[in-house]
Amino acid sequence: MVTDYTWAFTTSTAPLPPPPPPTEGPGGPILVISAASNPFSRYYAEILRAEGLNEFYAMDISQVNATILNNYEVIVLGEFPLSASDVSMLTTWVNAGGTLIAMRPDVQLASLLGITPTGSSMMDKYLLVSNTGAGTGIVNQTIQYHSSADLYNLSSASVLATLYNDKTTATNY
Repeated sequence: MVTDYTWAFTTSTAPLPPPPPPTEGPGGPILVISAASNPFSRYYAEILRAEGLNEFYAMDISQVNATILNNYEVIVLGEFPLSASDVSMLTTWVNAGGTLIAMRPDVQLASLLGITPTGSSMMDKYLLVSNTGAGTGIVNQTIQYHSSADLYNLSSASVLATLYNDKTTATNY
C-alpha cells in the first residue's frame, strides 16, 4: 500500500450458539417426520444435511398435528407404522396441496400414493432409477439394495424406479 490505512473492529465474548445436531434441522419448508420406534427413520435429516439441504425441521410423529403440517410444503416421512389418525391427517394435508415423500410407506398410505400393494416383497435384489424427472442425476444402471422391498402395482402413480431380480432382469414392480 502506498499509504498507511487504519481500521478498527470489535469482538464479542458471547459464544455462538451451537449448530443443531445432525438429526435435527434449523427450520424451513421441509418437515422430516420420524418415530422413536425406528431410530433410523430420522436418518433422512442427516441425508438432507449431507446433500447441502438445510432448510428443514425434524420432528417425531408424536408431536405432529394438522396445525404443524400446515407450516410445511414438503414432508419426508421415515419408515414406521402409522395410526389411522396419522393416515387421516397426512391424507388431508396432501389433498390440500402438500407434497409427501414416504420411505417404505405404511400400507395404509397406498391409495394416497397411487399404488396398490401386492402383499409380497423382495430381498437383496437390484433397483434401476429412471434418469429423468425426479431421478435425474442418479446413476443410470442397476444398483444393489440390501433390505426388503415391498412390491406394488401402480394405480395412479408414475414409475420412478424399477426393481430387478438381477442386474439385467426387470420385474413388473
